[in-house]
Amino acid sequence: MRKIALIGGGGLAKEIIEVIKLNNDEVYGIFAISNSLNYPYYGYLDELIEHKNNFDGAILAIGAVNKEGIENRKKIINFLKENKINQISVISPYARISNSVKIGKGVYIGHNVIISCDSVISDNVLINQGSIIGHDVFIDENVSIAPMVFLGGGVKVEKNTMIGVGATIKEGLKIGKNSIIGMRSIVIKNIKENSLVLPTISKVYR
Repeated sequence: MRKIALIGGGGLAKEIIEVIKLNNDEVYGIFAISNSLNYPYYGYLDELIEHKNNFDGAILAIGAVNKEGIENRKKIINFLKENKINQISVISPYARISNSVKIGKGVYIGHNVIISCDSVISDNVLINQGSIIGHDVFIDENVSIAPMVFLGGGVKVEKNTMIGVGATIKEGLKIGKNSIIGMRSIVIKNIKENSLVLPTISKVYR
């Protein structure tokens, strides 16, 4: 049984805690600016350093829905590395992951995620519930993937990118670093770094 510290005290932390319990691991406590969960709350990052010898590893339980969120995650990840705090992955037992998939540190994979053969999931990647990752996909560090995303085979997602709920990425494409792919976007060509992709919004007639 692993003792896991969570950095974040909101909805994503709640989902990760559910998976921690399913894996028969233990929540050591919450480290966050604010906390809405009924678990021991120790403060924020400075306190994390003081406790680091009391748990097996920490996981970042803060999602990214915009550039500010991505930058916040980057700062926390750098803090963990600089202070040599072990980062631990939490993977739902209900995810279906090929034996040939490589998974880094600090990764969260939620319920009903499917990851096909020979894909690579780098450090500090978040893949939320119901997403499907095709074969030979490469996902770089600090990528946040919302629920129900589909990545076709051979897709490459560069670091510090956020992909919104229900987005679809056509096979063989590259998503440049620091990009945001909005919810329900359908991407059919390569995306340059630092891009913002939004779906066309249909007019509503009354």
